[in-house]
Amino acid sequence: MTPHILFLISPHPSGRPARSDNALTLPAAFRRAGWQVSEALHRNIHRTPRGLACSGTLLGEYSLIWPIGFGPRAGFLDWVQLLHGLAPRRLINPAAAMLLQHGKAAWSERQAVSHIAADSATLVDAMLHETGDWVLKPLAGSYGEGVIRIAANTTAKVHEVMAQHPSEYFVLQRFLPEIAQGETRTLVAGGEIIGSYLRLPDNELHANLAQQAKATATTLSAEQRVLVNDIRADLLQQHIGFAAIDTVGTTLMEVNVANPGGLSTLNAVYTRDFGAAIVAATTAFIVGSK
Repeated sequence: MTPHILFLISPHPSGRPARSDNALTLPAAFRRAGWQVSEALHRNIHRTPRGLACSGTLLGEYSLIWPIGFGPRAGFLDWVQLLHGLAPRRLINPAAAMLLQHGKAAWSERQAVSHIAADSATLVDAMLHETGDWVLKPLAGSYGEGVIRIAANTTAKVHEVMAQHPSEYFVLQRFLPEIAQGETRTLVAGGEIIGSYLRLPDNELHANLAQQAKATATTLSAEQRVLVNDIRADLLQQHIGFAAIDTVGTTLMEVNVANPGGLSTLNAVYTRDFGAAIVAATTAFIVGSK
């Protein structure tokens, strides 16, 4: 029987095209591999007396459901609650993992020294007790937006920036000079390392491609591989089937489990199709749940 995958894809709230091209590259990869591919909006998920459904089809009829990102903010928690009841590995990443394991606050024990708060005075107090440069960034931010480097004696900047976003949480993280040598993104699917590439910043700070960083081929060092393998094992144990692990040197920056871009970049950097490897690893991931 031909496997059938459902991708949940919603337009960017602003109406602008999404910066991650997962909505194009991932469905295309599964179609090339012979899967039946369906697409729908996140908000099309609904519950019936017969069970969860999407656009009139029960979710149990799909081999896999793959949300591309969080979808619209309105109703997000309701949507997560609905999907939480799906069996492990029927959803590429568990709903609870998308909510709790995505981003800068997860796996904090492996990251650079960090403080997280919605109150600027709390972060300023941390700066006063620890010398050296810091990086301030929105906890829910992405694509390198709002990330700034702050010297220990410029605490007023913290108050200024956070005052523009009242009640939002920010991360104050120890600045890593190694960022000048780049940030490594490693894509993991079904517990397998698909590939890694290096993002080189042009300003010794922003290693996001959306911030004009350049992508180049790289090989994980022995120390990096130990870190990545540890995270990879954690992902598999939590039934997280697709993620991106970002590292600077041997320090974890964050783990993206909501919409980890990078497939098209891997394809371009190495001039090969990594989509086939993602499909193969995903297939094994599903079989492992049976």
